Amino acid sequence: MKTWIAKFRISNALDATHASTTPALAGHGESEEVRQFAAAVGRVERRLRSVSPAPCAPPGLHAAVMRAVRGASAKPARRPNPVIWRWLPAPALALLVCAGLWWASRPAPVAIESRPIALPAAGAALDQGYELTQQAPAAALAPLSKEMENLQRDLRNAVEFLMASMP
Repeated sequence: MKTWIAKFRISNALDATHASTTPALAGHGESEEVRQFAAAVGRVERRLRSVSPAPCAPPGLHAAVMRAVRGASAKPARRPNPVIWRWLPAPALALLVCAGLWWASRPAPVAIESRPIALPAAGAALDQGYELTQQAPAAALAPLSKEMENLQRDLRNAVEFLMASMP
């Protein structure tokens, strides 16, 4: 929180000077944070001015780059091979003929006779459904109940061990 307040003071000092140079800020230093910031900016500015500029690019670099650009643009764009377009209709026609033969050789759909369902068979199906709904929860929870029994046994053993180890 203290750093935010210090940053706010420095920002206000910069806004009050309306200048981007360090001497204007140093003259406006109302608090220690502003003076420290102005000193740090001055040190950075001096170090940046004391560094010599990097050497220029080699003179032949421009020519090499331009030769590479001209060489890349001189290559013709690759067009699709026209041989592919010549043989493509033949497999398409063969596929169409195979699909037509398969469709023609399919057997006709068979009509299903509708017979009334016997009542005893329907009653047996309902009874089986009821029995299944009664047995399903127990079958689904059987592994969990076994794990719960194991957990309770482990807890009893831990309590017995702790009780036996106490004086």
